[in-house]
Amino acid sequence: MLKKKHFFLVVAAVTTLFTGCGSFGGISTDGSSEEKTVAATSAAILDILDALDYDNVVGVPETEKAIPDRYAEIETIGAPMAPDVELLTALSPDVVLSPKTLESDFSESYTNAGLNSAFLDLSSVSAMYDGIESLGSYLDREEEAQALVSDYKTKIEQYEETQAEDISVLILMAFPDGFYLVANETSYVGDLVSIAGGTNVYPSSDAEDDYGFVSVNPEDMVQTEPDVILVFAHYSEEDAFSYMEEEFQSKEAWQYYEAVTSGNVYYLPSEIFGMSADLNWSEGVDYLQKIFTGGQE
Repeated sequence: MLKKKHFFLVVAAVTTLFTGCGSFGGISTDGSSEEKTVAATSAAILDILDALDYDNVVGVPETEKAIPDRYAEIETIGAPMAPDVELLTALSPDVVLSPKTLESDFSESYTNAGLNSAFLDLSSVSAMYDGIESLGSYLDREEEAQALVSDYKTKIEQYEETQAEDISVLILMAFPDGFYLVANETSYVGDLVSIAGGTNVYPSSDAEDDYGFVSVNPEDMVQTEPDVILVFAHYSEEDAFSYMEEEFQSKEAWQYYEAVTSGNVYYLPSEIFGMSADLNWSEGVDYLQKIFTGGQE
């Protein structure tokens, strides 16, 4: 029995893009030639700004992830999941950029503080590049944005020629505190699996609120007969993976999975497979294609 689990940290497949040619995330783009000041609350968005050759960033997140050198001395504005609104208000950027998944958490506080904000959809690779096009227009970086989109389209065409065939895949997102969720094809990792040619045994559901993740017990999942099981960590990779290894070894239900008994369980590194899309997405597709073709240990 499939049980939908509301989980605010996972990816929601929704979009904040241009509306016509006059706004970005509800912010007026009146044609001013003055370069806008930007605060970014995620490392992935910083990487996009860097790729757009954009310097006028006034706030960056406190993160363990590497950030582009050009932003190394910029003032930090708090953790990605908890930006400091007081600091943001003091910096008074023209726009605060955050992931769309966190819009429901941040938008009200931004509005109450008088901050303009826009939320980029990083739920899939294609959605990210739609956002890059819109952001490029808003920041007067159309040429740079189009170069990124052109490179993306070229890579997608190449992957279509090298996709795996007839590989069914079960994707599990593991938590270090002892549970897991199934990732369907609307999750970011699910999107990478689709690009690589794998077939998710749990496609997207009709529900608007599953956010790409559902809870299913192993007794029900065994009926899907996956060729491959992929595991990635929501956080604390070492502990999350240790939990899943114990789960596979100790729970009898998993012994009915040929993927488990034949060793076709793969643990995906967090530095490549995160919760949301980033510009290194093709590294993830390459990694998956090696698994699907038997070339990844």
